Amino acid sequence: MVNRIDAAQRRRLLAEATWRIILRDGLPAVSVRAVAAEAGLAAGSVRHFFPSQSELLNFAMTALVETVAARIGAAAEVSDARSRVVAMLTELLPVTDRTHAEFAAYLEFLHRSRTDASLRTVAWESVRAVRDLIGRVLADLHALGMIRAELDLGQEAMRLHAFVDGLTLQLIVAPELNSREAARHSIRGWLEDLAPHHEEDEKQ
Repeated sequence: MVNRIDAAQRRRLLAEATWRIILRDGLPAVSVRAVAAEAGLAAGSVRHFFPSQSELLNFAMTALVETVAARIGAAAEVSDARSRVVAMLTELLPVTDRTHAEFAAYLEFLHRSRTDASLRTVAWESVRAVRDLIGRVLADLHALGMIRAELDLGQEAMRLHAFVDGLTLQLIVAPELNSREAARHSIRGWLEDLAPHHEEDEKQ
């Protein structure tokens, strides 16, 4: 058990070293030797866990996706339905220093997946997971009567997914366009726009 724990910790250490290199120098700078130096290990130690660079990158991307998924899972424990959905969707945005770094690295991985078959499945599954998550939370709100009954949930999931992805891209490459706080509020505002109209609103 101790050896398995040590191995998991070592792999995580190497994944985090990979992320740091990506953020500082870009994904093309990642190599077994560079990751070993970043982690303070011998190159042979890295190759023990990841015999190839493709395996290293695949693990690093998967670990990054799992890190975000874990925070979404924690946000799912919020008791109030609307606040829970806002908290979960906010975890899909780079609105803290930590998440900004994570999503910046993630975008590098996504770009690489266009030409690197070893990353394509992880990339596809991560994008699909976001769409599924958004679809589920909208369905939950719909069942609770918190969004309008006539809405096409599939279409709304696509629109909200595109909104989240676009906002993420802006926050990474053009942060001066939107503040992080404005990005947080935009999620709540989007959901409010889907809410049922009150009778007094309809009379006006």
